[in-house]
Amino acid sequence: MKDQIKDFIYNIGTGSCDYCLGEKPSTASDHPTKALLSLATHRQTSYTNFIALQNELTAAYSELRARFARNTFQKKITDLTSEEIEATKKAYPFQLSEMEF
Repeated sequence: MKDQIKDFIYNIGTGSCDYCLGEKPSTASDHPTKALLSLATHRQTSYTNFIALQNELTAAYSELRARFARNTFQKKITDLTSEEIEATKKAYPFQLSEMEF
């Protein structure tokens, strides 16, 4: 699941992303800053499954942000300054819409 999430977010899309190297599929986002993930759960979804999916989402964003930090600042994400952290979060904002049915 994590790799599918990353593929959706890390997409060249319209070609306006100078740090994206995605495949440009039509089903992916146009730009990482415009990527909105929608999570729909059923009331009977187990807490374990819900948390597992949340962990996959978090891992996908963490990996994309770490790659951005390496490529942009030549640093590990843990070595970034506060300004670099903000730039990294701005490049890959975690945008999630959750609904229950």
